[in-house]
Amino acid sequence: MQQHDDMILITGATGFLGGAVAVELLRQRHGARLLLMVRGDSTADAYTRVCTQLRRLGASDVDLARLKPSQILLASLERVDAIAGDPRLMKVGVAIHCAAQASFASHPSLGALNIDASVILARLLQRHGRLRRFIYIGTAMACGTRHAQDSEVTESAELPLDEQSHLVPYTHSKALCELLLSKMVPALPLVVLRPSIIVGHTRLGCAPSSSIYWVFRAWRALGASVAQLHQKIDVVPVDWCAAAIAAVALRSEWRHDLLHLSAGAASSCSFADIDSELAWTEGEAVGNYDILSEDRLPELLPRIRQRLPDCNPRLLLRALRLYGGFSKLGYTFSNAAMQAADIPPPPPLVRYAGLCAASVAHETVSRQMRWDFK
Repeated sequence: MQQHDDMILITGATGFLGGAVAVELLRQRHGARLLLMVRGDSTADAYTRVCTQLRRLGASDVDLARLKPSQILLASLERVDAIAGDPRLMKVGVAIHCAAQASFASHPSLGALNIDASVILARLLQRHGRLRRFIYIGTAMACGTRHAQDSEVTESAELPLDEQSHLVPYTHSKALCELLLSKMVPALPLVVLRPSIIVGHTRLGCAPSSSIYWVFRAWRALGASVAQLHQKIDVVPVDWCAAAIAAVALRSEWRHDLLHLSAGAASSCSFADIDSELAWTEGEAVGNYDILSEDRLPELLPRIRQRLPDCNPRLLLRALRLYGGFSKLGYTFSNAAMQAADIPPPPPLVRYAGLCAASVAHETVSRQMRWDFK
């Protein structure tokens, strides 16, 4: 099997998933091959920021010793064209593009960050003949809302491009970006990986990030849900997702241009199973949930003020309406193609949900919400 020694460019290494990918590659002793695109006031500042994030995601001092300041590509998505003259780009064989504006909150520069910058980066790298693989990290929810409730969604390059087919601008931007990368950079060796919902870490719980997890906690505290408890939610842990992405990056031969990274129907958990696991971890009874339609969510305002007094009631209500819209779809995402590519399925959320709960038991829901509403 041919071994490569070219560089692996990672964008978004100060984020949750991008950082986890960097940690995985460091642990597999590919640290010398990494080139990390990081924003900062200086290379030293960017290096410090990325090391802090990688340590948060479990990197040891030995791991971090494999990463040098000279492996920082100082740039941001807003000014990605600034890297055009950097000679290190000539050595990049694989790019893993994780960076994005991932908040579900409305963001004025979403298109510029998630679409325009991605196309510019792809064009820059494509100019250099050594690029073998451009791994674009999309999202399984780029499929929009056109599928029937509780469907198992298979991979398709045909994504809905109208805003009305998406619950949030973020998933719309990811769908558009996939199309534009294939149309505007046609020679790009593009591999699209679409993770489902990333929650927690199998060894660290939610200590690195409480993104999404706080939603389960809030519904449980309020004794309410928009989704039916028998419905499933497709969730994967960040370290498993990072290992899958690293596997795609490191394989000498790769023949798949589109994959879900997902739990699929077999490993997705029902809301009832998740609640049962959290109840057991917290030494409490299984929750008694009121199933509410979205237009009845304002009825929860008194409960929010009483049971989650640290939260801004209106902000939490808006967030629950948003995430409730996703949860009641009940989508799972087929991972048959993923397993055919020899990527093993993830552990189900219930296997590490207790660790997630214990790791952030001391934090308020309002503090955890900041991961998704910055």
